[in-house]
Amino acid sequence: MRATSAKTLVCILLLLALNVGQTSGFKVKIGWLGTVTAGSSTTFRCSSNCLANCTYSWSFLDRTFNGSTLTWTPDGLHRSVSLQCTVRENTGDVSTARIIVEIENPVSVKISPPGAVPSLSQSVDLVCHVDGTPPPTQSPEPVVWYKDGQKVVWHDHMHLRHNTTLHFDSLIPSDSGFYQCETLLSNKWVFSLGALLSFDTPWNVSITGPDAVFPGRLSTFTCLMSCTLNVDCTVKWPFEGGFPLGSYVSVHENELLWIPSVPGTFQNLTCVVENAAAGLSVKATKMVAVRGIPLSGSLQLTGLSTLVLALALLLLTY
Repeated sequence: MRATSAKTLVCILLLLALNVGQTSGFKVKIGWLGTVTAGSSTTFRCSSNCLANCTYSWSFLDRTFNGSTLTWTPDGLHRSVSLQCTVRENTGDVSTARIIVEIENPVSVKISPPGAVPSLSQSVDLVCHVDGTPPPTQSPEPVVWYKDGQKVVWHDHMHLRHNTTLHFDSLIPSDSGFYQCETLLSNKWVFSLGALLSFDTPWNVSITGPDAVFPGRLSTFTCLMSCTLNVDCTVKWPFEGGFPLGSYVSVHENELLWIPSVPGTFQNLTCVVENAAAGLSVKATKMVAVRGIPLSGSLQLTGLSTLVLALALLLLTY
């Protein structure tokens, strides 16, 4: 009789231990149709299996919006954005989905003639180009030119042609800089990808951050470069070694945030600093080790569950 009571007690403890920590959380998913393109509107939809008085909110580009849908027209200033949807139930449960949205930009600055390497005292053209559109003899849309983020100041050796082309009769040192154009696409002003006129040495690029990380802990990695971010160069993280495994990954310009989840693995991080229009690109890589799991309350619970299971199996054999 005592043996039976002991077995019953252990079974009850086993069930309690195995169920502690389980939550009633719900799933959240972000979806949209088509390609996200600068100058074109895209509607993102946040869906979940939340049932009772659910509220939805969006966070991106340091802004917050309410509702289950978000309509956004990129202006060309970003290559990618981190988009987050948060769903709250009246019971107090909260679930979040995060994604990185890549943005295509049909507007760019091309160096003409193609393949030309800008050199001092040489002539060169910068053309504001829209994908799928042949170079016009006269652009029907207004074009605004920028150098290093400021509107271009005209000089005697620099001329505007056909509204789309900056022509330099003879390049001088002060012409070096990052050039962009801004034009109308579907009645929306869109900034182009840029072109760098440079007569300097290549950029220095490196990745800072820990060499070893731990599951459940947030780690920050930064891509450092000698060029000026979003002025004469841009940054992307191509994940050539595979997408980082973890509960959270976020990329914003030259910063990467990562919470790994699989110990005993290695992650190869890569950042590419480039000016695509000028054909300039420099890459840096960093190998990061994911170490063993640090002790935490959830892991102590797992250990307790394992101990109770072992005791139950031991008693049930008698």
